[in-house]
Amino acid sequence: MTDSPDPTPLVLLHGLGQAPMAWEDVIVPLYPSRRLLTPWVPGLKPTDKERVTVADAAAKLDTDLMLEGMQAVDLGGQSYGAVVATRLAADFPERVRRLVLIAGLVRPPRALMKMQLRMLKMMPASRLADSSVSKERLLHTLDIVRNIDLTDALPKITAPTLVLIGSKDVANRSSAQALASGIPGAQLREVPGAGHQVNLEQPTALVEILREFLDD
Repeated sequence: MTDSPDPTPLVLLHGLGQAPMAWEDVIVPLYPSRRLLTPWVPGLKPTDKERVTVADAAAKLDTDLMLEGMQAVDLGGQSYGAVVATRLAADFPERVRRLVLIAGLVRPPRALMKMQLRMLKMMPASRLADSSVSKERLLHTLDIVRNIDLTDALPKITAPTLVLIGSKDVANRSSAQALASGIPGAQLREVPGAGHQVNLEQPTALVEILREFLDD
């Protein structure tokens, strides 16, 4: 009797205003079952000095995965991390076995972007200390996010895809629906009790959803 192959590694990309540690309550229960990687999203690391476009962030992550010896991965992303994950899955489809997009978007709603920018400008820099991300870096990234349009990327995605949206994340529901309808065969699912930051607000529920989708 031969041993079953190791599960596909899982890579999780954090959101804007988060750090890789935002996945802690998700990855701890998953560690015994598979290899996990929670890298800094290129352009958001505190030591990054230049702006990084979404396409360049996806290309950088593709290179990093190769250097890690990961030929194919299951890929998940939260918010801005989901945007980068979408681009990576479209530009490097051979790299992604299954895709999970949490609070992602195709094009940012203008009203939402204006609100987020206004809130960030008013926020004291000390409030961001826990995420290790500077206020200046977040403002630069928001400027990039404002011009995102992933419409052309969605039909290129070949990986089975699960789109997740928190039941309380009303502002991003239309974006989730657009993702699910634009990606061939994608599933759309709500996470009860969660707002925008599903990985922080409902990690236990997210772990079960990931297990169900990735191990199917």
